[in-house]
This record gives sequence, structure tokens and C-alpha cells, in this order.
Amino acid sequence: MAETTRNSVPTATNADKEVAAYRMPFVLRLLILSLVVPFFFQIGVIQMSMSRFVLTLWIVPGLIMWLQGRAGRIRVADVALLGMCFWVALGYSVLHGPGLALEPSGIFFIETMGPYLVARCYIRSADDFFAVVRMLFWVVMLMLPFALYEAMTKQNILLEFANRVTFSGYDVPKDPRWGLDRVQGVFQHPIHFGIFCGGMVALTYYVLGYGVPLWKRWFRTALITGTAFLSLSSGPLTAIIAQLGLISWDCVLHRIKQRWIILSSGILSLVVAIEIAANRSTPEIFISFFAFNSYTAYARILIWRFGVINVQQNPLFGVGLGTWYRPEWKSGSMDMYWLQPAVFNGLPAALLLQLAFFALFIPIIFKSGLSDRSSNYRMGYLACMVGFYLGGWTVHYWKVIYVFFIFLLGAGAWLLDDNKQEEKDATHPEENKTTSGVLKYKRAGSTPRYTRYGHKQD
Repeated sequence: MAETTRNSVPTATNADKEVAAYRMPFVLRLLILSLVVPFFFQIGVIQMSMSRFVLTLWIVPGLIMWLQGRAGRIRVADVALLGMCFWVALGYSVLHGPGLALEPSGIFFIETMGPYLVARCYIRSADDFFAVVRMLFWVVMLMLPFALYEAMTKQNILLEFANRVTFSGYDVPKDPRWGLDRVQGVFQHPIHFGIFCGGMVALTYYVLGYGVPLWKRWFRTALITGTAFLSLSSGPLTAIIAQLGLISWDCVLHRIKQRWIILSSGILSLVVAIEIAANRSTPEIFISFFAFNSYTAYARILIWRFGVINVQQNPLFGVGLGTWYRPEWKSGSMDMYWLQPAVFNGLPAALLLQLAFFALFIPIIFKSGLSDRSSNYRMGYLACMVGFYLGGWTVHYWKVIYVFFIFLLGAGAWLLDDNKQEEKDATHPEENKTTSGVLKYKRAGSTPRYTRYGHKQD
């Protein structure tokens, strides 16, 4: 039997008989599981979720590991997120005093730097990344039968069972869409369920699908997509469409090296044309296009318009813990993740969040020298982040889903440190050998070959 380490895989001759001996770090596994355990409990005046509890225990060791270089070198995104946490705390202190600022600032710091540093410290290779995606995939698959039952019967079995153990949240009232109930599952809202599952579409296709037959790759992707669709929410739908669009573009034009330049130029030209010719702004048209109905589109356009007014009135620290200016009949919910920091914490906080996102996203795009496997994983990560970015203009990421997004954001940073020493000749647990871009997939009695896009070769 081939010897394996945490970041290695079996040799090509044994790849069809065994998988890599990989042990996911306990903290990493525990954080993923905590995202789908809906228990809430009180510690003093603070309401704890399972993910918040795990991150509270881990945040100090995580900071020490990060400072010791266990996450690689310190990057711009790391500093930007720390800066955002500092600005939020400063703003709360200025607006409300240090006493009232302590609790919300501490929680924000824990739920921002905690999941980000878990990903930075423990996802350091392609094997680590694959293990995380595989675990998330099976978590979604375990929820699928319960989601189907909830969609058809309006009975949330998982949440009912969890509430028999301890308080786990309420099954929120929602109107059915297309004759189905909007699935909430173990989360606090159907949007959470849809974002959690929908964020996995591109990762399933490119990471779990690397080196496997085309039918298997698309079957897994279809399962994830169908599960996420049961939320029947515009935000998750936006993220799903964006990821499927990028996957389709990549598959159809994979022989054209400039395909991403063509796509980027086309989108930029479209935005310029809209700004010149349309009587509405690009964000308003985008929001209207992806909304489920005219009411939700109108509500989000109002959020955008009044949100901009709030930012103009309070540009430095935002409204803090107060309420934002809006029509009296409009609820206080701000379903726009990328606008929310500017409204509540000021433009510097919003700009630092954008910096953290693009300080990882753009360098990963231009990272050179990756192996074929790492290049596929990069494509999955980037498409996933595009989905989250576009979806964030139609919904707000809060609590568990905020933790999930920040975790996935940090999960791709390993690509910037990938030196290909172990990736150059390494193989996926489900594949045999990578040679000149062609993947050999071993099966009993035959050795059909598949390209990185799953097309069978003669």
C-alpha cells in the first residue's frame, strides 16, 4: 500500500484501490457541522449559536496561529478584514459609547475573523480544499430528502426535532411559490438554506467533478442546484444562475484562451450601454431582473435608493446600532449585503470589505504556475465567489450564512501560496494520472480518458 501523508495521495498504480489518507482537522470539521446545527443558548446576555460558540473558543488560538505564519504570509485581505472590524468597533464606540459597543463589536470580530482564519490556517492545499467541499456536499445531500418533504408538505421536520432538544429558531411564515413551500431547513430563513446550498454549485462541478466522467460531474451539480432551488428565493437564484452561466461559458468556449477577456469586455460594454441609454441605473435593472416578483424587485430598489441617502447623510460611521432612514411602512430589514456595512458602519467599513474580497479574488485570477488540478479548483472558487458577490446585491448575509461566506472567502487563499511541488504529479483520490492535461479515470477492465471538461477521449 502506498504511503500517504496529510497532503498527499496514493501513487497512480494504486489510485483505483485506495483513497488518500487524509484527516480533516477537528476544528475545521467542527465549524462545518456547527453551521447546520441550529441550537441556540444564552451565555449571560449573549445569545450563542453553535458556530458562534465554536469560533469564540477558537479565535485566540487562531490569531496566534495566524501571527506565527501558520496561514502563510499575511495578506492584504487579512489586514482589510481586521481593519473593518476595528472601524466597526470605533464607530459603535463613537456613536453609542464603549459600554454599548463592546458586545456587538466583539461578536462582529469573532464572526468575521474567526471563520476566515479557520480557513486560512487549515485549508493550505488542494487536498484540504477538496476535503472541505466533499464534506459540505454530503451535508447538503443529507438535507435533501427533508427539504423535498418540507417543500411538498410545509412541515419542517428537522427544525421541529431540533426544537424538542433546545430552542432552535422559528419556522418563519412565508407565502408558497409555484405551489411549493419555501424550504427553510435548519436555518433561520429560506434565504439561508438557498445560499448555503447554492454556494456549492461551482465547487461541486469543478472540485468534486475534477477527473470524473461528465455524467457524474453534472449529476452531482444538478443535485446541489435542485436542492438550493427549493428555497425559491431570488438571492440564491441569482448566485445559482451566475455559477451555471460561468460553467457553461467555460465548457462551450474552453478551446478559446481569451474567453474570460471576451466575457469581461462584453459585460463592461453592457454596463456602459445601460448607463448611457437606460432611464434606470445598472443596480436597479440588475435587481429587477433577478427578483422573484415585482414586489420584491420594488422593495430592493427602495433599499438601494434609501440606502444611498443614508450613506450620504452618515458617510463616516453610518447609523451604528440605530435605525436607517426609510419609508414608515418599510421594514428594517436591509436585503443588500454589500450596501449594509456602508449604511450601518460607514463608507470606510464597506470599502474595506470590498478590498478584502477583491484582494483575494483578483490575485487568484492571475496566479500562474498552477497544476491542472489546482486550476480547476481555482475556477470553482472564483465562480463560487462571483455567485456570492452578485447574490449579495439582492439579499443580506447574516449570522450563520455570514460565517459561511467569510469562511469560503478565506478558503481559496491557499491558491496564492500553491507552489506546485506536491501538486505537479499528485492526483485526485478519484482519478489516476494527469498527463499533458488529459485525465485517466480507471475502471475495471478499461481505462477511458477524460479531459478537464469531462469529454471522453479516444
